[in-house]
Amino acid sequence: MRVKLQFVATAITALGILLGMVCKRLIPQYWTDWYVAVLAFFWVVEMVMSFVLERSLQPATANKRFMQTYLIAKGVKFVLTIVLIGVGIQQIGTEEKTETMVFAGSAVAFYLLHLAGETFVLTKKKNG
Repeated sequence: MRVKLQFVATAITALGILLGMVCKRLIPQYWTDWYVAVLAFFWVVEMVMSFVLERSLQPATANKRFMQTYLIAKGVKFVLTIVLIGVGIQQIGTEEKTETMVFAGSAVAFYLLHLAGETFVLTKKKNG
């Protein structure tokens, strides 16, 4: 499971890098230097989360402990994402409305992409 989660996180990050290069080349007005920070943030969070979830899969009471750990990890990830968006907006400044919106939008988009990837991996693990 850990390897699958890490693979999905790395694939999403690679896709993000590709999209970022296309965006920077074709529509530079919608590029923000903080985009790289968003990609790095979610990749690191997913790597840590995969290790934590794998450790919770020990044989005794694995299902209950795994579900508790997963829900706590999701809550922590959500709070960290809100903090990332808040810090990013504060650092960018309110005068740069386009850059602020691109940053917040990319953070939310990658949060949702990683959420979908985790859901896919974990439902496949449970059913298969």
